[in-house]
Amino acid sequence: MNNLTFVIFTFNEEKRIERVIKNFQQFGEILLADNKSTDKTTEIAHRYGCKVFTREKEYEYVENQELVDFLYDQISTEWLYFGFADEMLDQKTLVEIQKIIASNRYEVISIDRKNYFYGQFCHDAFNARTNKIFKKHAIDFTDNPIHGFGKCIVPSEKVYYLEGAFFVHHFISNTAASYLNVINRYTETEMRFGYTEKKGLWYPLALVGYYFLKQYILKKGYKAGFAGLSLTLLMIFYAFVKNMKVYEKNHDLSTATIEEANDKHRDLILENMA
Repeated sequence: MNNLTFVIFTFNEEKRIERVIKNFQQFGEILLADNKSTDKTTEIAHRYGCKVFTREKEYEYVENQELVDFLYDQISTEWLYFGFADEMLDQKTLVEIQKIIASNRYEVISIDRKNYFYGQFCHDAFNARTNKIFKKHAIDFTDNPIHGFGKCIVPSEKVYYLEGAFFVHHFISNTAASYLNVINRYTETEMRFGYTEKKGLWYPLALVGYYFLKQYILKKGYKAGFAGLSLTLLMIFYAFVKNMKVYEKNHDLSTATIEEANDKHRDLILENMA
């Protein structure tokens, strides 16, 4: 019997969830941690025999201890995979994960996540490694910051680092317009959780240079063509918008205060009218 539960966080994912279920169903239990979907997400899950846990409380992000504790009560296996409906794993990766779990030598599996943008594989550009496969209680999510993944509380020799050939396929479905909405929402949340300003007029230039050199060139984002370039530019914009919002907060800049400053210039124009 597979000792792994795939926990998939969902909200109105009827168009994607069936493929995700088919991807995982032979390799463990599947539990949808659903945020009160109003479409057919849970209906599809029940049709495939998946368990469904409705998240009664709203969370700004799901990587927090309170929600994880609720999930533990719903899971009968020792291991869980912390996933989303925009992610899938190929067969060789799933088989490798099975082998590692069966060895009984580890309690956490660290895995890379690689992106697709505009339907194009972006290689290692903006990849991210997380400990998203773990035994219950091996990760402490107490006071976890946004975009963090808790604190690993098992000895380092209990963590297995999957090679880069084994990774999570992350399918970004955003257009430019929807990604800009995501950037605005995420940066607002990050402001509430204490993001600090990166000061200096050289920061934007350093940011552009760093992202282009590391992500677009060294991590081979360029191989995705225009998709890789677009993702790089959007991530640069994301990073800079965070800095803009902190600057606005520190300098009391709002529509009202900006208009007050603008009015001084308008009045000056009027004073100098003949």
